[in-house]
Amino acid sequence: MNYTKTIREYCNQNRGRMFDVSYEMKHHFEMVPYRTMCKILSRLEDEGLLSLYSKGLYYINTDENMIDPIIAFYASDYTGLVVGGAMYKNYGIINEYEGPIVIYTNAMETTTKNLGDKYTLIRFPVFAFDTSAKRLIEALEIIDNRFKYSSFNQVVAANVIIECLQYYNDMVFKDIIEAHQYQYSTICTLSEMLNNLSIQNRVMDIVKDVYK
Repeated sequence: MNYTKTIREYCNQNRGRMFDVSYEMKHHFEMVPYRTMCKILSRLEDEGLLSLYSKGLYYINTDENMIDPIIAFYASDYTGLVVGGAMYKNYGIINEYEGPIVIYTNAMETTTKNLGDKYTLIRFPVFAFDTSAKRLIEALEIIDNRFKYSSFNQVVAANVIIECLQYYNDMVFKDIIEAHQYQYSTICTLSEMLNNLSIQNRVMDIVKDVYK
């Protein structure tokens, strides 16, 4: 196999996205030795196909107008989710937020990664960030942090949680808390809300098995 040709073709098919070296080597190019990969990426950077974004992370150049490449790669369907202040502001739970965009993602291998002062990436190894997983994580995050912000609108937050819990699924819940351990009090609140909404669940049984 011609490694350079293969990686160049992959990049050409994924223009406008990010190339996370550790992630790509584990999931797509595990047959390529690390030193060889570094040489190839340097060559592709010289060709103008790649631009170094930060250590171990490249942007695959494109002439098209693309959405934020970090969001597109790390928080797209099935790869991740924007949480924290940016999420609360988007839902109207808080009025202002100027901090970093926090992203939970399964599309990287390191535990955390800061990209300047704009992004904080946190590894969250659920199988997939489908709609059920995203909505349940959002509900858990809101419950977990509902007293963190002075401007937190509890009424709006409660309505968002109720909407999110319509997607509740026991298997998804188990996958989530195996990937990220929430406070036990948060789990208890989740269970109470599901019961009050008459949504069938095994939250307390599942958490007892996982939080041993």
